Amino acid sequence: MFHNKFRLNNYNLYIFLIYFFWIISIILYFFLDDYIKAGSLDNGVKYGADSAFYLKQAKLFLSGEASLMEYKSKFGYILFLVPFIYFDISLVSVVYFQLFLTAISAYCLYQITTKFFCKLSGIICVALFLFYFPLQIRNFYILTEILFIDITIILTYFIVNFKKIYLPVIIFLVISLISIRPNGILFLFSILTSVFIFFFKYKKYFSLSIIILISIIFIFPIINLLNSYMIDLDLIHSLSTKGIIWGWSFEHNQICANTEISCLEVEFINNNYQNNIYDIFKFIFINFFEFFKIFLLKIFWLLARVRPFYSDLHNFYIIIFNLIFYSGFVIGFIMRPKNIFSVNVIIFFMIFSIILVGLTFADWSGRFSLYFLPLIMIFSSHGLLMLSKRIFNLIFKNENI
Repeated sequence: MFHNKFRLNNYNLYIFLIYFFWIISIILYFFLDDYIKAGSLDNGVKYGADSAFYLKQAKLFLSGEASLMEYKSKFGYILFLVPFIYFDISLVSVVYFQLFLTAISAYCLYQITTKFFCKLSGIICVALFLFYFPLQIRNFYILTEILFIDITIILTYFIVNFKKIYLPVIIFLVISLISIRPNGILFLFSILTSVFIFFFKYKKYFSLSIIILISIIFIFPIINLLNSYMIDLDLIHSLSTKGIIWGWSFEHNQICANTEISCLEVEFINNNYQNNIYDIFKFIFINFFEFFKIFLLKIFWLLARVRPFYSDLHNFYIIIFNLIFYSGFVIGFIMRPKNIFSVNVIIFFMIFSIILVGLTFADWSGRFSLYFLPLIMIFSSHGLLMLSKRIFNLIFKNENI
């Protein structure tokens, strides 16, 4: 009895130990980065292909030479960098701030998972989140990923623990997501879809009518916003040329036979379609069978996360974690709380995020799956707990025999 009480009263200790070893891992990476392939830091910071763009635009905004509205799909992150540029703060401070937000997000995951399942599942979820290196390394980048992920988790926490007083915070966080990355709008769609289902299920037809009316009113501004995103990102060209992942292109020519470049032998019909929703659907319809094949392959590589240009050790690491994530997810998803509004929001955000990649861009580095991977961990953690209990029960049962 003492043993059980001691064990049950140590959840805070478990959380403390996870954070402690996470901080140690961050410090070790900071000083041993040169020994990690493609992991070297520059004064404590990693720069991606778009880092220079974000930093340049933040400087131009401060000098009055650029408007944030020129980059509607990215201005949130540019604005996030502005104080660091204005006060001439070292960019490693961006890393510190992102690590701080990640620590908060981890605790939010603990609270979410605990509310859905139990405290031990919450602890497992925190451990999965903080020790998944491909995700944690994003804290060191001057890129949008980790800020988007952290805000998504914190926003989910406020929705799970919804109170009317949280509404302004939720609205602010949704707007922040949309301004940091265009796929942030998927969270808004997830909320609206869940609201629609909630009102329909409980026969709140008056409220449902109001939601439909509001949706109709805002549908045209939303379409205009989406069209502007497509223009900024040149979506039609990306669909036609960028393939699925790096090294696996759509090219239909002799280069495939003479080099190691993989080709899909897919050729799209592109009748000079424009970057808008109407033309996107026309493009998909005309190229339906080819597009559907690419759609499925994009989703496969999105979820698999392994890449032909990764090292064998890197891919092996990802495969091991995939087995942990997805086997646990299946069990946890089946055992999830049913008919809970916040659970529906999470599920729809994951589904919409997966579909978006299938419909749009090639996921070159596997980073697009990171946007919803922490939400998968919520379910995976409980599935792993149930699987572990099942295994232990079988072991101890056999020992008793």
